[in-house]
Amino acid sequence: MDQNNNFYRQIEDAERERAKKERKEKWAKREKSFWKAFLFTEDGKPKSGFLVYTFCLSLVFVLLLIGAFNLAILWLSPVTAGWPVFTGNLVQSLAAGGMGVLVALVLHRIFHDKRLMLGCYLWLAVYGILICGSMVFMLGDRDAFEAFLHFFTWFMAVPVLLGLVVTYLLYRKDYVPPKPEDEQPWKKFTQRR
Repeated sequence: MDQNNNFYRQIEDAERERAKKERKEKWAKREKSFWKAFLFTEDGKPKSGFLVYTFCLSLVFVLLLIGAFNLAILWLSPVTAGWPVFTGNLVQSLAAGGMGVLVALVLHRIFHDKRLMLGCYLWLAVYGILICGSMVFMLGDRDAFEAFLHFFTWFMAVPVLLGLVVTYLLYRKDYVPPKPEDEQPWKKFTQRR
């Protein structure tokens, strides 16, 4: 009886070790994938500052859009109460998206890297796609998903599409690609002949 217990304990230990090894291999594969950009170098700096900054900025914009919708609904509901539902929802959605775009315009002028605001809105679009895709599986019922899409359109799709269009146009207008290293103006003064 005691030998059987030891045998089963050894099998369980071997199984735990195998699972531990599989987890380590899985994390090693993840480190080589997209998520590697969020890891840090040996110096403690992010491997891709652009991804990290835009990701963090997008989380701030999620909170900003929630606040903007609260204000838009609070201020515009009495005004749009007698309007058709579609028009009232569109005005409130564009107002909340407009507040987000105004903040994006100010930040676009402040930030040196002109890609940041476009990257932020791209993250918001990714969040929207993930939310919509997950709701397909979570709701299951067609009528429930149609009701969700109605809600999703007004509270996510319209403001994010508005922000994407505006920030893309700003990016196209203001972005100047960095010069190659051999064209840097300071280099001609530091090179020895």
